[in-house]
Amino acid sequence: MRKRFSLYFALIAACWLPWIALTWPGAMRDDTMAQYLQAMGLHHYYTQHPLFDTLIFGLFWHFGAAAFGSPLAGQAVYTVVQAFALAAGGAFILCYIRKLGAPLWLVTVGLVYAAMSYVVVAASTTMGKDSLHTVFFLPMAVIFTEACLTRGRVLRRMPVAVAFTLLTFASVASKRTALPIVVCAGIGLLCVCAGRKSRRDGDRDPIAAPAPAPIACAAPAAPRLSDRARAAICLIVAVLLAQAVFAPIAAAATHASKSPGREVWGIVTQPVARLAHDDPSAIDPAQRRALDGIMDLDKAAATINPHRTDETFHTLKEPRRAADGTVVAPGPTPAQKLAAVRAWARLGLAHPLVYARAYAAQTRGWWNPNVNFAYPTDSDYLLRDGYLKQWSTYLTAAEVRRAGGGTGGSARMTAIARDLAPLAGTSARPQWQRDTLRAVRDWARGANAGTTAAASGTAASRPGNPLTSMALYVTWIPSMIALALVVGTVSWLRRRTSGTGSRDDRGLRADIGASPASRLAAFGLLFFTVMSLYASPEALFWYPIPVFAALPLFTALPFLRD
Repeated sequence: MRKRFSLYFALIAACWLPWIALTWPGAMRDDTMAQYLQAMGLHHYYTQHPLFDTLIFGLFWHFGAAAFGSPLAGQAVYTVVQAFALAAGGAFILCYIRKLGAPLWLVTVGLVYAAMSYVVVAASTTMGKDSLHTVFFLPMAVIFTEACLTRGRVLRRMPVAVAFTLLTFASVASKRTALPIVVCAGIGLLCVCAGRKSRRDGDRDPIAAPAPAPIACAAPAAPRLSDRARAAICLIVAVLLAQAVFAPIAAAATHASKSPGREVWGIVTQPVARLAHDDPSAIDPAQRRALDGIMDLDKAAATINPHRTDETFHTLKEPRRAADGTVVAPGPTPAQKLAAVRAWARLGLAHPLVYARAYAAQTRGWWNPNVNFAYPTDSDYLLRDGYLKQWSTYLTAAEVRRAGGGTGGSARMTAIARDLAPLAGTSARPQWQRDTLRAVRDWARGANAGTTAAASGTAASRPGNPLTSMALYVTWIPSMIALALVVGTVSWLRRRTSGTGSRDDRGLRADIGASPASRLAAFGLLFFTVMSLYASPEALFWYPIPVFAALPLFTALPFLRD
């Protein structure tokens, strides 16, 4: 496996090197700029973006400033480290599916995909919480899959159990949506794990060394934990480390303010705002009062964006606090939230087509193959006037005064331009380099290159490049994997019930972990990751980077030998 890993890693890294050189020193996403302002002391810390990511990014920015005199140098170092970590994750997946017995042609296709696919390669040089999360998600997904296929027996090996726990912790700590994904997928893992407390001769760890001969008169061995209990302990410890240990300690150390988690409420606010916009009379006074108890329904209807929920969930009512932190006006009570959810449900039953259109428009990028995208290749787009005006609101009054000229809007713009100047200039490249990157972007956007819709990276009015369609990787390939697994499960059940299968089909295989239930449990990690995308505020190309990179692992599940 080591030889194969070195070969796969070398091939992937070699194919990525031209892209790394072209996009050097990498590109930041918009949320990363907000994290930069926190890490560099230009704004107080807050928890809307994971502190785990903010602190890691800050280490590289401070290192670059200390060692090379510029935080941009730290970003360049980060880009290299992340790219090689992602290449190692891809190589690990290829080694693993080869070890499982995946067909050679499938491993080869996976290698070509990992080494040359735009959606994977171009993500490697982006500095953002989604690409950082992918660094931990890939090896965690491999161990999770192995735990499912071996029904938890692989976790009997302490190094594997510790690695799984730490990687799961890092995955949960680096992305907020990872917590429900791990919990839901973890339930599937626990369902397929064996519950026996001791090993039997026919249920030995296939990786372990042969059992020693019994010694006469030896003291009875201490009872071992069941495989299900081991898996549960790993998952619980990982979640507790992320949520009950790291999060409060990091928040206390950085004096971070707690940001409300409002995004999930977009499931409620978006369709009712759509209904209030299209047919206000459809909402009766009692339902309107219930909804107005948690949000400003009229404002949501007036400002609704069909393709994302930000404008509607930002109208949610939150507690108002004075400068000293005293609550001036409380937020909605649990009873008010429950009443609003009931009104939302009743309106959905009465107007299902309006709800369906609202959800379809919001999730269009996940299922419509005509919607494609292109990654940014520098960070200068975040330093244009529109973004600068947004970043200027993050500055404290003291930072603005340091720039001189008062505390008005122009002073803020001057201050933020000065503070972000060390990050400027990443698009200043030789002409041939800019032409090459422009050609790649035009190829990625396909027929939509140069249009206003394509410039956003998420919308398309005409069919674009299918290879840069998020829907292909988020919905259609996972759907084909799920269909193949279901068909295999039905066939397996028929063989068992008819008695025509081999002994392995009827009993042994279910015991050693190659049963369809184990494969479905492993697929659950991808399934719940995709479901989290459908529940996200918008179909933004940053979010599915973990799915893009991990697809070769889950694509191999239907092809495993029984």
